[in-house]
Amino acid sequence: MKELAARYAQALYPLCPEEETIRAAAGLLTGSAELWGVCTDPTIRPEAKKRVLARVLADVPEPLLHFFDLLCDKGRMALLPEILEEFHALALAERGMGRCLMTCARVPDPDQRRRLRAKMARLHHKSDVELDIRLDPALIGGFILEMDGVRYDQSVRGRLTALERRLEGRREV
Repeated sequence: MKELAARYAQALYPLCPEEETIRAAAGLLTGSAELWGVCTDPTIRPEAKKRVLARVLADVPEPLLHFFDLLCDKGRMALLPEILEEFHALALAERGMGRCLMTCARVPDPDQRRRLRAKMARLHHKSDVELDIRLDPALIGGFILEMDGVRYDQSVRGRLTALERRLEGRREV
């Protein structure tokens, strides 16, 4: 579904490049469990959903409202959170920035984050890098960085796994 969400984000970006406007409109929809349930319920007809959207999103720019209508027509409103993520990636790329997922056993201090952002920006030829941090205590220590399809595993678990593979390889010889 990520590929489909990326295509929708690419179609939306030229229509309404203001990320704050899109996030505010999406927040109105996803912020209410009842409203979000109506928007994503496949048993509710698209025409009914569009009438609700027109009332709730009365102050939204017309191209954005048409985009939400399209999602209703295609039954793809549930993709909205993924579309927002892909849209954000496009907005970052427009500014020469990148996005890096950091999985770590514990949150690094601000200086470590600054150094990692600078290093990843240099490695990937970006002006700056936004770090998305996810915690995974199973890493034991260290971190894993993923950016632009490249994975840098500096975790204790990764090193133990590599050691295990080397030892298994020696045992077979």
